[in-house]
Amino acid sequence: MAKLLKGRAAAVAALALGLCVPFTGSGAAWANPSTIDYVENPFQPHSTTGSIARLGSVVAQVYGEHQDMMALGVATAMGYRWQRLSIEAEYSYVRYQDRSNETLPLGHGHRVGANARFEVVRFGSRMMGPNSMLGLFIEAGVGRGWNSWLSPANDNRTRMVQDNNKRFDQTVGFGLMLDHRLQEPIGFPRRVAWFLGWRAAFSPHASEPVAICRGISCKPVTVQPQTTLVDTSVSLQSSLAFTF
Repeated sequence: MAKLLKGRAAAVAALALGLCVPFTGSGAAWANPSTIDYVENPFQPHSTTGSIARLGSVVAQVYGEHQDMMALGVATAMGYRWQRLSIEAEYSYVRYQDRSNETLPLGHGHRVGANARFEVVRFGSRMMGPNSMLGLFIEAGVGRGWNSWLSPANDNRTRMVQDNNKRFDQTVGFGLMLDHRLQEPIGFPRRVAWFLGWRAAFSPHASEPVAICRGISCKPVTVQPQTTLVDTSVSLQSSLAFTF
């Protein structure tokens, strides 16, 4: 009888153990998720490889058109980072305004481009604080822009209006990126950064047809060729950047 009870007790214990193992195993899996992206030491060196997305604003001064103007708009970019090197495809939309009258719209423009950026100097977490990093970069790129120009309203002063045009440009720039690493990322993103960049764009000067407009009445005119061979713009971009 004792042997029978002992055998049954052993069977019950084995059954209980078999039922508990899956649950305890599952609980262990939930309690210990993958730590591949976790950072044990907030001062350890930064690894910035991954996809990058940016969204922000752009402010520019445009020179070389038939009047100097200001451009205000938005810019977005997608690309990939290989540590210090980043390659991006970028799109921007701006509205052009008269520099002497910021309430006077002159037109709007779209631009698509490709940029290569390299972080020349990095200041790590020992200097910038836990999980933070500051990178100073230089960049270069090419782009294609399409501009549409507005005729004056009835109550606007007389001014020149050129035909809609498109331009190919080359850009160079520099800036900084204050980059913060999430110590326990949950997927997207792994890093969040503030991007601030100054950029100069150069495009070959092209003479487009021009009209003198007074209100909605416009008259084509002949414009003397300009001595400049290159049109320029200087812009400032401020964006949030996400690495994932």
